[in-house]
Amino acid sequence: MKKPVLDILITTPDESSVPVKAVFDSGSFYSILREDKVPAGALIHRHKTPRIFRAAAKGTRLSATGEIPLVLTIGDKMVDGAVYVSPDLSQEMLVGAGMMQMWDISIITRNGRTEVVVGRDMRDPDLTEVGLTQPPLLSLICTAW
Repeated sequence: MKKPVLDILITTPDESSVPVKAVFDSGSFYSILREDKVPAGALIHRHKTPRIFRAAAKGTRLSATGEIPLVLTIGDKMVDGAVYVSPDLSQEMLVGAGMMQMWDISIITRNGRTEVVVGRDMRDPDLTEVGLTQPPLLSLICTAW
């Protein structure tokens, strides 16, 4: 099955945005952005030692030199998360299973058509509301032996 590719918008914490072609790949846990697609001036949190991943092609490796927090706009939905940054990635961006699970993103194929469905949006009040009530206090009874 061919992996779906969508045009999405990525936005950094300083609100710099660029469009990218993202491959939605449930076979990869991590989400990775090719380094040349990082918006100009965005801060990449560099790793002291690059993180090395096995790539899909037999015997190949992919190195991630850092991470960057991003907001992904997929259609009319917005999701956020940290993604690895790699100079070696052949695609512009890879959205992996970790981010897909966190935001309930599904790849659905029906009648030869594949679509990406985003179940949650970071602007959803159920996800953004912070409760002001405190949880009940637990009382612990310690017994000396």
